[in-house]
Amino acid sequence: MFKPVAGYNFFDGDGMLHAVRFKQGNVSYANRFTCTYRLQQEMKLGRAFFPKSIGELHGHSGLARLMLYYVRCAFGLVHTCKGVGVANTGAVFFNGHLLAMSEDDLPYAVKFSEMGDLKTLGRYDFNGQLKSSMIAHPKIDIRTGELFALGYDIIQKPFLKCFKFSADGKKSPEVNISVKQPTMVHDFAITENYIVVPDQQIIFQLQEMLKGGSPVVYVKDKMPRFGLLPRNDVNEERMTWINVPDCFCFHLWNAWEENEEIVIIASCMTPPDGMFNEASQSVQSILSEIRLNMTTKTSSRRPLISSMTLEAGQVNKRFLGHKSQFVYLAIVDPWPKVCGIAKVDLSGPKKRNALSLQELEQCDDHHIAAKFMYPRDCYGGEPMFVPRSSTASTPEDDGYLLTFMHNENTNKSELLILDARSPTLQMLASVKLPTRVPYGLHGTFITSEELEHQNDI
Repeated sequence: MFKPVAGYNFFDGDGMLHAVRFKQGNVSYANRFTCTYRLQQEMKLGRAFFPKSIGELHGHSGLARLMLYYVRCAFGLVHTCKGVGVANTGAVFFNGHLLAMSEDDLPYAVKFSEMGDLKTLGRYDFNGQLKSSMIAHPKIDIRTGELFALGYDIIQKPFLKCFKFSADGKKSPEVNISVKQPTMVHDFAITENYIVVPDQQIIFQLQEMLKGGSPVVYVKDKMPRFGLLPRNDVNEERMTWINVPDCFCFHLWNAWEENEEIVIIASCMTPPDGMFNEASQSVQSILSEIRLNMTTKTSSRRPLISSMTLEAGQVNKRFLGHKSQFVYLAIVDPWPKVCGIAKVDLSGPKKRNALSLQELEQCDDHHIAAKFMYPRDCYGGEPMFVPRSSTASTPEDDGYLLTFMHNENTNKSELLILDARSPTLQMLASVKLPTRVPYGLHGTFITSEELEHQNDI
């Protein structure tokens, strides 16, 4: 809402939800800042004063801003117990609540009005059960209704913990996960029987600010690894760690079990700190298959698509934690702008001899099933897959892809609706929006049935 005092990173911005609602043949649009405690305090003052964790906390000037913030806290001008998060990264609908999330705080509950407007209800602690922050990529297993989540702490141990909620919102005991340093864990994965936890090379070291650097540090000599925690365990005694050299995955799109292996589909990013610090090389994110052998405790990794940077996307949620054939991802070029959408066939090409020349040109990599490129000077966001039907017999890719697109010449935005089964991801319709939708991070789709069962906090 307010101009940053110093540096800026897109993870620092105040959360704003953009909602397009389809109801009885009509479409409505609303956007609202997520009314966090932090934003409320800055609105009272009329300017930004909370330190922005990525863009501003660099070197001695960042340390000075942090100390000034702590002085405000000491004099009771700011109450950290009321939250410091921006709720700007992810959104999920669970147990009657739409949750807006960032990994530095509790989620914020948001409610739709009958008129299609958005109202922030406040921080949501799952009826007093959640005492600390939760990352912005929880996983919902729609076959069991459970929600799985992680939370990390950059100051004190335990630096990492895992927990889950039953379909009716009851929280399990927290599992403290032993990691030696406060590590950034932005995302994770689930399978039918395991929670897959990355422990990678991006860590937090506040003392680096004393040296003039960033507290977000890439530790090159740290061995990346993945932990496999049985889903129903209440401690980490049976957790298995498997090393995966030279691997940094900011997002994990899916994972499943194949015999003695765990298969992970993820985007491997280089350099690992390219999203947080100034890098001498351009950021690349290569869609990859990682295999963890639970018997030999060894791993393998191979790129699936190396010709383009793929980030921000999802699979059909019915297949989350189970073997899936397709994943839908944003094509990023130039970084970090999204210039199109790729439908990736994880099993490889099918019946290529039956494709026309035009369709073959769409498949410039043998795992690309289809792609849709935005017009010149148009860029978009994360594609969301919406199934045509919820029945188990429906083909995995039978549905729609929804995504926002912005034209930088006309300053107009629209919501595109694409046919997910089409060999060209044919555009079926678009919704012209009355205002610009800024480039954002992640979103979700909520059914009309879910909206009928919203709850207050």
